[in-house]
Amino acid sequence: MNSKVLFQRPALVAIILVLGLSFPGLAFAQANYGQQSVHHVFSVDGRFGLGGIVNSVNYGTGPTAEYWFTEHVGVMCTLGVTGDFKTTALRGQYLFNSLVVMSSFAMRPYLGAGYAHVEADRTSGGIQFEAEEDGFEGYAGIMHNARWLHKNLFFRGEIGISAYDMALPDDDLENVTANFGVLLLF
Repeated sequence: MNSKVLFQRPALVAIILVLGLSFPGLAFAQANYGQQSVHHVFSVDGRFGLGGIVNSVNYGTGPTAEYWFTEHVGVMCTLGVTGDFKTTALRGQYLFNSLVVMSSFAMRPYLGAGYAHVEADRTSGGIQFEAEEDGFEGYAGIMHNARWLHKNLFFRGEIGISAYDMALPDDDLENVTANFGVLLLF
């Protein structure tokens, strides 16, 4: 399956991550850390992080902050700017013990769900439009500790879906997104 087809079907990627299915070059392992031959297994318990996320579908970016209460449960806050849209989101996250292993790099899958507030100012045909909308968002992704660059550096990739509609002229804000992030956890 080529990547172009894969990223046109974000729901498929989410299902693969959540259910633990595999395709060539990808293997899933149990998270029994004491018996793993995989390198770069990481813990997030009690860690605070700062970083940024890039939205590759809506072409936006913004800062993030997160805190992990336990090895599995955390909360994340994001601010984003996508063209003339401004987003503030707060979500809970659940990090699984299962490992996705690619070329000896361990990545942990996660799910996130939360609330977002979106604002937009747009001029169309000489008329100024302002809109605000609130809604829920859900995500599925993988998180990797890039120790080979820095012990506190983490990469993440995720597919998300949101339940809000801005009802603006020429509304080009997509409800299914693919996000990529960089994070420093301390």
